[in-house]
Amino acid sequence: MQHRLPSPSRLAVVCAALLAGACIRTRTDPVTGKIDVDVESPTKKGEDWKAGIAGTSGYGSITGQGRAAVLNGQSTITINLNGLTPNATHSWRVFEGKCGGAGPMFGSAGAYPDFTVSGTGTAQASAKLSMALDEAKTYNVRIYATPGDMNTVAACGDLSDSA
Repeated sequence: MQHRLPSPSRLAVVCAALLAGACIRTRTDPVTGKIDVDVESPTKKGEDWKAGIAGTSGYGSITGQGRAAVLNGQSTITINLNGLTPNATHSWRVFEGKCGGAGPMFGSAGAYPDFTVSGTGTAQASAKLSMALDEAKTYNVRIYATPGDMNTVAACGDLSDSA
């Protein structure tokens, strides 16, 4: 049985047809010059971001995911965590930059409600902000060891535009 690869012209026609139904957006970071190119379905609304969250030194059992949905100038950010101390309370925030950096907070502290861990060590928290994550920037989700200690980061994850 012989397999035939499509000719370059056939492949170009298929790619053009696929892209004809797609929405292509680009944004340039004014500081780094990095260009973000998104190719999405024209029926898709908003932007999706995701983060893998991992515990820091001393909190290595913590794992989780962060998700952000940006639509109509608003961002809804949700975190799901495992491996926390049962019944503990934690604060969390989103910051510009990558984990370990010192970028400014995204939104105000009041937008991020503290969360209480279940008896099995799992937790979920969500925040809705009336501002959009900027695709030209990087962000990270930080979970703090206790609500009163905003210096001890128990877990962190870098948010990335998942387009």
